[in-house]
Amino acid sequence: MIGLHGRAEADWERLVVAGKAILIARAVVDRTLSYGEFAAALVRCTGHAGFDFTTADGRAGMAYLVDRISDAAFEEAGGRLLGAFVRDLGADDAGPGFYRLAGRKGLAVPRTRGGRRLFWADHVRELHEHFVRALPRPARRDELPSRSD
Repeated sequence: MIGLHGRAEADWERLVVAGKAILIARAVVDRTLSYGEFAAALVRCTGHAGFDFTTADGRAGMAYLVDRISDAAFEEAGGRLLGAFVRDLGADDAGPGFYRLAGRKGLAVPRTRGGRRLFWADHVRELHEHFVRALPRPARRDELPSRSD
């Protein structure tokens, strides 16, 4: 059954799982990506149809997906929004949807443009640090099995 923004709920669920993995990988390497780059990565990972950014429904669908990913990963992300890693092409911070969701999550969103940009940059840095710390560490030399084992 086709649902919200022309996709079935099962499709949204697969997109959330894939999108979360993509954004965590971007957090680890501390690299944001545009909505277009994110949409292309989702198509490659899932095989689902892309998002048509020339239509209001296509843009709203992507915003809905980024919000769902941020909600689904909020606790795992240390109380931060993974959607911070998705931005408009050429933008130097997140869009208004990021700040609205941050406010709904109870985060203290500054009112000024400069304050918001700093809030977003701190958010990205904190997500990077959080996910880098969560990576499994390689074994130390003294923890490796000896050649005689």
